[in-house]
Amino acid sequence: MKRMLTIMMALPVLILAQAPTLYINEFMASNDAYWSDENGDFDDWVEIYNPGTDSVDIGGLWFTDDLTDPASHQIPDTASAITTIPPGGFLILWADKESEQGPLHMEEKLSGDGEQIGLFYISGTDTIVIDSLTFGAQIADTSSGRVADGGSDWASFPDPTAGVSNTWTPDALEGIVINEFLASNDSCCTDENGDYDDFIELYNAGSNSINIGGMYITDDLTDPASWQIPTSDASLTTLAPGGFLLLWADKESEQGVLHVEEKLGSGGEDIGLVTIFASDTSFVDSLTFGEQTTDISYGRYPDGSSTWSSLNPTPGAANAELSVINEGIIPSQFALHQNYPNPFNPSTTIRFDIAKQSFVSVNIWNLLGQKVNTLATEQMSPGSYELRFGGRDAHGQQLSSGVYMISVEAESWSSTRKMILMK
Repeated sequence: MKRMLTIMMALPVLILAQAPTLYINEFMASNDAYWSDENGDFDDWVEIYNPGTDSVDIGGLWFTDDLTDPASHQIPDTASAITTIPPGGFLILWADKESEQGPLHMEEKLSGDGEQIGLFYISGTDTIVIDSLTFGAQIADTSSGRVADGGSDWASFPDPTAGVSNTWTPDALEGIVINEFLASNDSCCTDENGDYDDFIELYNAGSNSINIGGMYITDDLTDPASWQIPTSDASLTTLAPGGFLLLWADKESEQGVLHVEEKLGSGGEDIGLVTIFASDTSFVDSLTFGEQTTDISYGRYPDGSSTWSSLNPTPGAANAELSVINEGIIPSQFALHQNYPNPFNPSTTIRFDIAKQSFVSVNIWNLLGQKVNTLATEQMSPGSYELRFGGRDAHGQQLSSGVYMISVEAESWSSTRKMILMK
């Protein structure tokens, strides 16, 4: 399958009146069997990365494999649909000396013994280096690239990541899992617009930050390229080690990069997170689920484990089962105990006692009296309970340091305590 690119939205294209900020992000100078171009040829290639917030058309720029000859090959400026790099996106140039094959094929050929690569902006008498490097001997079918896209550190990639983020190495992607989802959200939790939408939570159990921009999300495993997550805002699509990221499955992608053109079926279906590049389609994680209960999520407990449970939803935060403690002992009265630890960072345990069968709501409030998260809303039998709170709001965003209130409300009783989040 050829690598597919989905245009997410109409974006402004930067018309080059000056040198743009672009990076030579990865290259392969000895391509024996890794990836062929659209003609089936195993050619050398160079990946260009656009770290900016505007699309950049590289048509008219110059490419060279000899930094003393910057005007070696000019990228055609007649095919902007092909030569434009979206914000946060990547573009592959084929160094095959076969420019007649298209605008992305250059009259250059990289040497596996080592040489130079340069991307230049030339206007009149001005010659400006956009990016350049000198490299040594290369290993066949192994690329060299920046460890972090646009970063200063370089490494060899036995598993190249042509046309996508260099963070997508097999080892790094092993830590990315679908951690929790809610397929029937009537009154559980809202997105930033106040809508009760289905959600999919991703968790990074690894030690490296991973930008999921450019990956695909699907609710049908036979259609892995159903929806591509935009590359235009890495600050929102990057999963930090140990972090969580929420995708709203609302078919309202116009609301932002974390809103996807999928809607989960409460009767049961699929969820898949997919990478497609270099003629390869791989599932980062996937699952098939059955019928779901309204306002009850299904997630891994503990986070990232292989054990799934029905949960009180914890979007963007550590999954928590409502645990019954001192099982068999019925409290004589309702009580909310002080959370522990307090102050806390990053999480704390909230304990409370329910003296009789009641519908119970556990909420977190700020000092302005605004509800920032709901930890539980359900019918509870008499007993002692505990919940873990990870210091995040209902949208999965980390709360700022400060004083917050815990409230536990039953049909005939309520109690409130202060807690302090310190960073």
